[in-house]
Amino acid sequence: MKLKGFRMTKKGIIALSLLLLLLAGAIILNIKLNREEEIAEEDANSGERQDGALPAGEDAAQQTGAKAYAGYFESFRDERNLVRSQEIDYLRMILDDETTDAETLQSAQARLMELVSNMEQEFSIESRIRAKGFADAAVTFRSGTITVVVDGESLSDEEVARILDVVISETGAPASAVRISLSKGAA
Repeated sequence: MKLKGFRMTKKGIIALSLLLLLLAGAIILNIKLNREEEIAEEDANSGERQDGALPAGEDAAQQTGAKAYAGYFESFRDERNLVRSQEIDYLRMILDDETTDAETLQSAQARLMELVSNMEQEFSIESRIRAKGFADAAVTFRSGTITVVVDGESLSDEEVARILDVVISETGAPASAVRISLSKGAA
């Protein structure tokens, strides 16, 4: 029995996508758990000054929470970039495979262009939200929904309107497609 080259079918792409999602989930979970351990170790090591006293006006619980929270957006972006990088690599494999059929090739090219566009818009929206006076923000595009996570404990109607204005002007999406949440409220 002679085997010909590998051919990507719709079922194959779906199976590959599911495997990628499972792999990405495992990697994200691993990174998240490792970061939490590192933050806990750093907090344990730096919670006291050299003379053994806590810094003025702060207790150990406040310090620990602030340090763990400070890394949320950085960790989020690292995980998002890792998953994106893997997805782009898989799409490039499909594009480079000579046995890929025209429909799959076109679909992979469209998805790659969509990812690049999303990356540019996410960066732009995050930067513009910070420029509007927020400490930090994280943005994702998924299934027609734009999720914005903002640094803070509460948002006024004016702040929600400023965030919506940024997202809508960047994407042209309707306000109903935008979800805004708070990182401290969710943590």
